[in-house]
Amino acid sequence: MRVGIAVACGAALVIGLTMAPMIHAQAPTDAELRRLTEAYAQAWAKGDAKALAGLHTTEALRIGVDGKVAVGRAAIQQAFTEAFAGPYRGTKITLNVGQTARAAQDVYVSEGTYQIGGGLPPAGVPTRGRYLQTIVRLSGRWLIAGDAPVDTPRPSK
Repeated sequence: MRVGIAVACGAALVIGLTMAPMIHAQAPTDAELRRLTEAYAQAWAKGDAKALAGLHTTEALRIGVDGKVAVGRAAIQQAFTEAFAGPYRGTKITLNVGQTARAAQDVYVSEGTYQIGGGLPPAGVPTRGRYLQTIVRLSGRWLIAGDAPVDTPRPSK
């Protein structure tokens, strides 16, 4: 009888341990992804660099559509500040989430399309294309850890 109980308890422990990552890992729902992209688009439309940077992790890496790299929330905020003071003043962005795949526990890679309208973006810089984001769940909130356009910007003439 004790052997049976021990085997049953051991099996329950093994099943519990093998299922633990599935219980703790939480994929972003469509609604959560939509909220993140809507917050991004709303902050962009307002030219709110601080709000956009706040959607990124403190050590995020971002490549802009102009090919410039910004690392860290402060640098990302500065890049957006410069963009909204110059060529992206008055623009709006539309983001459409495509597929999302799990990379690790609470780390997902998401792809989609973007379109920038209004304003006068610089010549040679795409105003539409595809993007790739790495998103992570920190303290119950989905944040962008990596953000880059997939399309290579056309060189300026």
